[in-house]
Amino acid sequence: MPVPASPFARPRLAILILAALVGCAGPSTSSPSAPAASPTIPPRTPPPASSPAGAAYLALGDSVTFGIGVPQPQRNGYVARVADALADASPPIGETRVFAVPGETAAGFLERRLDDVVRAIDELGPRVGLVTIGLGANELLRTRREPACADRGSDACAALVDTATTEAAAALEAVVAGVQSALDSAGATEARVLVLAYYNPEAGDLVASSVAGADGVVGCDPDDPRPGLDDRIACVAEARNAELVDLYAAFLGRELELTRIGRGDVHPNAAGY
Repeated sequence: MPVPASPFARPRLAILILAALVGCAGPSTSSPSAPAASPTIPPRTPPPASSPAGAAYLALGDSVTFGIGVPQPQRNGYVARVADALADASPPIGETRVFAVPGETAAGFLERRLDDVVRAIDELGPRVGLVTIGLGANELLRTRREPACADRGSDACAALVDTATTEAAAALEAVVAGVQSALDSAGATEARVLVLAYYNPEAGDLVASSVAGADGVVGCDPDDPRPGLDDRIACVAEARNAELVDLYAAFLGRELELTRIGRGDVHPNAAGY
């Protein structure tokens, strides 16, 4: 999918997705093992990088996909920036549909939103060329409000985080599998599915370990005794033959510059998007 040169000078969220589309994001540090795929929907064979795209882009996710953190999210979030860049691709992405709800969890999206996405794919058919999925962070963020995590370094909090991220990954995999099944059924077999890993929402080492694990590197390692949320997301991408967009690495060390964390808001700012 050819992509025009970006007007932005430094790596940002939208550019990272564009880089993944043209194969410039680089391989993730992952192992060949991953969680078992859905028992009813086999893993999908990835399309060749040079496969033609359709004319529709579907963006699934939470508040980051919605664009919270900037004025006019539908114009200034990463989804709009990616869509604008792909408008001049060949063939162009001429239609964008956003299925994003601020505060939504992966489990909530699976229960309440996936059917709408499947209907849209059925309607659009082979015109669908790109799907981005960003889900799972809210399961992790909600653990911060639990009494067990008053001390975030406690074993009780670590156990709660482990449960939350495990459940988030299971729901995310079901969403990805459902999307891929719908794409295949609709004849959009060459559509590309990108799954977003998250940046550190607090720029602190303790929270970083819950996002990217103790090693601070996003990747699927079956021997990791306590993987972070992004490690589990990487395993989902690997199990489903989807493409991983590593926002953790892109934002690392620049969280205060690219997000609103300094103002108590976990969302990206204009530079981040």
